[in-house]
Amino acid sequence: MPLPSQANGDVPPRAKRDNGELDMTPMVDVTFLLLIFFMVTASFSLQRSIAMPRQMSDQPSPNPSVEPNVELESIQLEIDDEGAFLVLTPDWEREPTGKQNLVAALKEAVAANHDNLKLDIRVHENAQLQRLVDGMDAGTITGFQAIQITQVNGFD
Repeated sequence: MPLPSQANGDVPPRAKRDNGELDMTPMVDVTFLLLIFFMVTASFSLQRSIAMPRQMSDQPSPNPSVEPNVELESIQLEIDDEGAFLVLTPDWEREPTGKQNLVAALKEAVAANHDNLKLDIRVHENAQLQRLVDGMDAGTITGFQAIQITQVNGFD
């Protein structure tokens, strides 16, 4: 049954929208456009990676290789359970606070001898992983040839 207004060819009146209701479609469209814009224009910087030796298998190697056993001079870095650093050299010891001071202390430690240096990191088992990463990163920045990590229960 046709409505009375349609009987004479008039267009039916549009349903009125509630004043508190908003059309969210344009806002969603703008959000997706902004998301795509920022994804396309973002620049990603490559970070330097720290070389870690691969885990050795318990199985013997079919082709054993003999590596020259060169004894490297060692500088020790201790990280206690509270995350404090202690740099030990044959001549001095220092407790730097923070990563930047650690890098400066390690640079001072290697100032005399840049070649054949090994950083021996002794980390307490309850120390935060971030402190170990900071120590390894500082050793890489400073230019150590090798980094050895040892987990300890406590320090002497």
